[in-house]
This record gives sequence, C-alpha cells and structure tokens, in this order.
Amino acid sequence: MTDKKFNKRYDKLSPTKQFLHKNAGFICMGIFIILVFTAWTMYTGDREFFDSWACGKILYYMLNDENYGYPDHADLSEEQHIKLHQLYADDCSSDQFTPPSTLDMEH
Repeated sequence: MTDKKFNKRYDKLSPTKQFLHKNAGFICMGIFIILVFTAWTMYTGDREFFDSWACGKILYYMLNDENYGYPDHADLSEEQHIKLHQLYADDCSSDQFTPPSTLDMEH
C-alpha cells in the first residue's frame, strides 16, 4: 500500500501529525463537503416551493384548484402570496406588480 521509502518521513513526526499527513485528502474533502452542504441548505432554505416553477405552472397554480400537493393558492400566507405574484409579474408578465401596502397609500 505505502511505499517503504516514505515511512521514514512519518516516523519522525508525532502521531497527530502522522495522522494529519496521511489523511489530509480525506480531511479536506470532508470539510469541503460539509461547506457545500451547509451553503446548499442555506440557499434552499430561503426559497419557496414555487421559486423554481416555470411560468405556465405558476399561472396554472394561481388560476386552478390543482395544487400539486402544495398548499392551496388561497391558503398561502400573505408574504408567500405577494412573493408568488411578484415572481409571476417580474418574470412571466408584462404587467408591473405593485405590493398591496403601496396601493393603500396612493388612495
């Protein structure tokens, strides 16, 4: 497995350094995998279930009773509801979305 000529290098090191030198690749890859998993979890944790949907699916979800196993359109929280309509208006429609709070102020 290991070539005998390298064993003399490791014999001079303390047991902790021997372990670190021999397993540096596993340690680095483990840390990298943990960092990627943490970043991915943080990224997907901030997203809503409809963020990755295509425009047609968003429109169908908003207009029909079919909910794809997700909460009904009417049952969304106010924040989710505004985010859904903001997403549709920005990416799928030529209409400009105005949040309800600014609509009340204009009157």
